Amino acid sequence: MLAVSLCPYYMPRELSHAIVVCVYIPPRAEVQAACDVIHSTVAALQTQHPDAFYVISGDFNHVTLDSTLPAFFQFVDCPTRKNRTIDLLYANVRDAYRATPLPPLGKSDHNLVFLQPQYKPLVLRQPTTTRSFRVWSPDAEEALKDCYDTTDWSLLLHPHGEDIEGVTHCVTDYLNFCMDVAVPTKTVRCFPNNKPWITSDVKDILNQKKMAFRDGNWKELKRVQGELKVRLKEAKESYRKKVERKLQDNNMKEVWGAMKPITGCKNNSGSSVDGGVDRANQFNTFYNRFDCPAAAAPSSDPSAAFTTLLSPPSSSPPPSPSPSPPSPSPPPSQSSPPSSAGGQSNTHGSHCPPAFTADQVRRQLRKLRTTPQEGDRPRQSVPQNA
Repeated sequence: MLAVSLCPYYMPRELSHAIVVCVYIPPRAEVQAACDVIHSTVAALQTQHPDAFYVISGDFNHVTLDSTLPAFFQFVDCPTRKNRTIDLLYANVRDAYRATPLPPLGKSDHNLVFLQPQYKPLVLRQPTTTRSFRVWSPDAEEALKDCYDTTDWSLLLHPHGEDIEGVTHCVTDYLNFCMDVAVPTKTVRCFPNNKPWITSDVKDILNQKKMAFRDGNWKELKRVQGELKVRLKEAKESYRKKVERKLQDNNMKEVWGAMKPITGCKNNSGSSVDGGVDRANQFNTFYNRFDCPAAAAPSSDPSAAFTTLLSPPSSSPPPSPSPSPPSPSPPPSQSSPPSSAGGQSNTHGSHCPPAFTADQVRRQLRKLRTTPQEGDRPRQSVPQNA
């Protein structure tokens, strides 16, 4: 097996470079061992170069990589030796090639396969968008200040009187009008294959590299390539800090929007869940059941509170608490939780569970441990101070 890294000059921008892996598997080789070697090699290469274009080709004989590398696609669909297809080509891009069989070369017993590229770059698959923004400069700021200083604001505010909404709309429209007049606007085209950290300075250096390549100035090309490497590193670092600032500001919407180009995540329109307002309220009640405030103050007796939690729901209202001590019989060891459909009723008709503290639960658990279970030898429980 041989892996070769290729970096042609003309390459789709969404692909960093190409890595070609040449494979030959003998006819008597073990299938699982061969697949393990190929998988470990390709996985290590993908970890080091996640944006590369991978091609795995060669004589596979009786081995296929359909289950070993499910993210790769096989493109040879014609016989390559007699009536068998043993010369395969896998790639990590869907619809990358189209295979056409050709006669064998010389005395070879393997047919030739012409693979015609069918890959369509991202810049051709998605439309180009435009974005407009204002170009601020010291001269534009001074012109805008002069415009605001010479404005008679009483003429704008007087016709609206005490109408706050009308004054707000009038002043806002006038401010936008002044900015449109004093500050120039620039419109740029955004291509879908542009990385978010590619700035105008990086694009200028890329144009210098192209000019040096056309002129055949190899010394200038080498210098520009070194400068481009430094600028790309600075641009990526600046973009990383920008995303981290959004994360610190708890602006998750912009953070997720900035992470999508990095991770390659695509929008997936999921199907909505059937149900109306009642279904939504059931979900709200279920997921907020621990956030509901206590309807009544917790009882001073921990056993009563724990018994109330384990007792099944009843349609009749619970009796009012009495000052008499609770019965010494312990609660049942096995009890099913109350049904969420029926709900648990309390004094105020709320669906919130009874409130009790951690100390109350801990004391009740100690009492349960001291209770002899079925099949255990009886033992004398040690009284604990309340």
